Amino acid sequence: MIPAENPAILSVSISNGMTVQIRLGLKEIRIGRSREADLLLPDPSVSRLHARIFRVGDHYFLADNSRNGTFVDGKRVSQVQLEGGIAFRIGPYQIHFSREKNPHLPPEPPTVVPGSVTDHPPLISRKAQAKTYCITSEMIGYSNKIKELFKNIWKVAASDFPVLVEGETGSGKELVSRGIHESSLRKEGPFVVVNCGAISPELMESELFGHEKGAFTGATTQRRGAFEIAHGGTIFLDEIGELPLRLQPKLLRVLEQKEIKRVGGNETIPVDVRVIAATNRNLRTEVSDRNFRDDLYFRISTITLSVPPLRDRREDILPIATHFLADVASRANRAVPELSGPAAECLSSHDWPGNVRELRNAIQRAVVMCEGSSLGPRDFSFLVPADPVPAENVSEQSLSRWEQSERNNLLTELTRQKWNKTRTARELGIAKSTLFEKLKKYGIRMP
Repeated sequence: MIPAENPAILSVSISNGMTVQIRLGLKEIRIGRSREADLLLPDPSVSRLHARIFRVGDHYFLADNSRNGTFVDGKRVSQVQLEGGIAFRIGPYQIHFSREKNPHLPPEPPTVVPGSVTDHPPLISRKAQAKTYCITSEMIGYSNKIKELFKNIWKVAASDFPVLVEGETGSGKELVSRGIHESSLRKEGPFVVVNCGAISPELMESELFGHEKGAFTGATTQRRGAFEIAHGGTIFLDEIGELPLRLQPKLLRVLEQKEIKRVGGNETIPVDVRVIAATNRNLRTEVSDRNFRDDLYFRISTITLSVPPLRDRREDILPIATHFLADVASRANRAVPELSGPAAECLSSHDWPGNVRELRNAIQRAVVMCEGSSLGPRDFSFLVPADPVPAENVSEQSLSRWEQSERNNLLTELTRQKWNKTRTARELGIAKSTLFEKLKKYGIRMP
């Protein structure tokens, strides 16, 4: 196993809505289009077993076994040592190799992994520094709510049941799912992320289950889908509420029968995959409105984890901000700026409707734009939102607490983006069609 302080990860985007990650250890990783491959790349230009990655000591090496070649910086290579941040190309795929600064996994299942913000330079006042905990490189904090979430991740990881992760946009649902995968016996297998809101309904079935050659116009070759690619590992279905109603029975069948059929095919293919789904919708309401099948809902919600919004765990804001400061400064090749006391108070008092994603974006903007060695309140002045336009014809009494929170988040982000719906949807991490549905639901109109 890779030393805990420096784990290695391979990641590749298969399509607009699907990414795959492989955790590297002592085992050799085979890359290719064959089902025997550990990292399966579904493209005819990729050889059946195209390349392999092996470890010598603490170093990883990439070796090419193909006819079409493996490329680094545009040059074909036969063998090369992999360094953190390097990318190599196989067929149409750009594959990234990284060695993260923080461990994904504790060495054993205690409640949490102790760390300290003092591992970094003194970024904030001594009063703000405190003992922190982490289970993934960005899922950190020391609030009681986050500690409880870490405990639940460990409990859930020990089983193989489906999991539903609920939480607001940007709260860290993917990090929770990654933590479950990395804490489980499937950690050596692939971790496949499918964003159901980023894939057109017409292509969704092919993305999930693959297709045979000639199955439809444009299907010029056989293609394996996300479930085959995730074989032996975990598939994370983000924005599960966006899954078309017609495909929900097929997903239910996969969960129950552990097998799939490619589009246009008759062969039944067994798949060994754990399913983790996530949503920022209230799926119980979607079931009542007949937008989501009740049998699928009960199947995927065997275990449900709720991710608390950042405003409900304010004691975690500064440790997370400290982590982002060091990371962003490193990527920007500049010294880590100090976070002044007034700036820390500004961050702690903000409601963060976009949660951890918004906090990261705020830190990035502040670090890039600041001119001195210290960040003050002025560097975060853009966080102050204008008064939102109230929703029309929607009674707060008719909305659940979850829906009221979601409506307020929409209004705040719309105001920040000057009512540009494309940017708003992008910042919220949802499909534009989903945004329009929510605006209609809450009666929100342009000012």
